[in-house]
Amino acid sequence: MKTLQFQSATRRGDDNRKERHYHDYLIGGESLHKILGLSPLDLVTPFGWNVRKDYEWESLYELIFVKKPRLITGRVPLYVCPECGDLACGAITAEVLDLENKIIWKAFGYENDYEGVIDSYAALQPIELDRDSYYKALLNLSYNLARK
Repeated sequence: MKTLQFQSATRRGDDNRKERHYHDYLIGGESLHKILGLSPLDLVTPFGWNVRKDYEWESLYELIFVKKPRLITGRVPLYVCPECGDLACGAITAEVLDLENKIIWKAFGYENDYEGVIDSYAALQPIELDRDSYYKALLNLSYNLARK
């Protein structure tokens, strides 16, 4: 089983796009952005950059099973549009399961909120996360969100 942590990351800006400083997922010490091969996609996590605090908290609550996922597919957005966070722009999502001593992220895909899953990452195996480190990482993230 792997551990979940967060690290600071930056999406560089230019004349046409805003620079975003966000909290990226680290899975067993490696960026999930890298694991998924998202370099060609311009996406960031919902955490650390969004001016809408309610959006960040809603995203966190979905990951800790306090709220049901907002997508009709029941999947949880992990990476979203860095300009607005709107799911209609497209997002990397996954099924997130809480199974006693582990959390599983599986069936990764690219979707929006009106067509469902458009592209899947079928070759990627499910990621099993140690449940204690998962909740600890998200608790630490919540402290960071509350301070901003």
